[in-house]
Amino acid sequence: MKKKEPKSLGGRIRQLRGDLTQSEFADILRIKQAMISRYEADKETPSPRILLRIGQFSGRSIEWLLTGADTLTPPQPGQVKRVAAKTTKGMSKDELVDVAGGYLRDAKAPDGDDFIIMMKDCYADKKRMRKILDYYRYLRFEENARPRK
Repeated sequence: MKKKEPKSLGGRIRQLRGDLTQSEFADILRIKQAMISRYEADKETPSPRILLRIGQFSGRSIEWLLTGADTLTPPQPGQVKRVAAKTTKGMSKDELVDVAGGYLRDAKAPDGDDFIIMMKDCYADKKRMRKILDYYRYLRFEENARPRK
């Protein structure tokens, strides 16, 4: 049986929180637990900054959070792969890692050079690579969730 889509912003936030407690979710978003409670009860609307953090945490668009609908056209099946294949055609694994490393340096990711070396060392180990990429995504989320000064 398909889950019912929440009808309110608060319901969608509650759905995205999943098994996390309100306190745990609040810690991730760097706000107070009471605010999560108010958002989920539809007593208050999150600021754009908090909506962005929730979207980054969940991978959902702010549009979906606010309306329950995504009107952006998703890529057609295989479209991303075709574009990536054209862009990277003829590149070696080392060149691909160097391109990714350039992105990390441009994004000012901490220890970007160390990450590049680690990627080259474990390129053949897909399970290890997946763990490293998951950790990197977590670091990027944490970096984006920090309040700007």
